[in-house]
Parts: sequence; C-alpha cells; structure tokens
Amino acid sequence: MPNRYEREIEEILRNLEHTDPKAGKSQKFGERFRRRPGPNLRTQPSRPITWNLSTIEWLLLGTIVCALLGGAYAFLAGQNIITLILALAGFVGIFLVMFSQFIFRARRVSSTRYGNIKITPLRRGPLSTLKTQWNLLILKLRYRRKDEQ
Repeated sequence: MPNRYEREIEEILRNLEHTDPKAGKSQKFGERFRRRPGPNLRTQPSRPITWNLSTIEWLLLGTIVCALLGGAYAFLAGQNIITLILALAGFVGIFLVMFSQFIFRARRVSSTRYGNIKITPLRRGPLSTLKTQWNLLILKLRYRRKDEQ
C-alpha cells in the first residue's frame, strides 16, 4: 500500500514539473515563475483634478476674483472706472450668493422611487430650519420637566 501512495505522489510531482505556470506581464517568455519576497503593492493612477462646481460656487469664485483684481488694480493704478466696474461686479456677485437660496432654487421638486416606494421630499421654506430648532427646544424642555417630577 505505501508504495502505491508514493507512486501517485511521484506522478503528481512529475506532472507539476511538466506544466509550468504562465509567465506574468513582467516576466520574459520561458522564465520560471518566482514568488517575490515583498508584498505586491499596486500604485493607483492619479486622478485628474475636476472642477465640478455648482453655479453658486462659480459665482462666488468669480466674485472673489473680481474683488482681488479690483483691489490690486486700485492699489497699483489708483481709482478709476475699471475699479468701479470690478467693485460693482463683486458687490452684485456677493448679493447673488447671499440670496441664491431664494433666486436659484428649483421650481419643481421631483419625487424619487426606491423600489415600490415613492418618496416626495419636504418643501423647505426660508424659516423651516428655525421652526425645526424651535420644536426641538420645546421637546427638550418638555422632557426636562418630566424628569424633574
């Protein structure tokens, strides 16, 4: 019996010697596969920088650039019509950014579907955050009164 097992093991080893694994990308043709001693670390390719900014962010960036250019031009050349135009553009930009929630908001709120469920987002007004905070304060005070009793 032991001889039969030895013969089978020898046959398996002979078959393994005849079938070498395929060469990898960095190996030359016919070169045997050798395991590297260190870990195989893959470096991820660097992603290009994308400028996916919203309309308001572009407006704020343009406003900042106008303000900086207007200030630099006024410092170097003195006050004139160019600095006035840049200052007005900066002022209008800041005004639009401040009130962008009311000016540029979406007119129609679309509902989304998750499987068989249709979800309609809440309509949030300018004072909805204050109302939510007020309701939370009232609830906290109510629970404090219950704990004290």
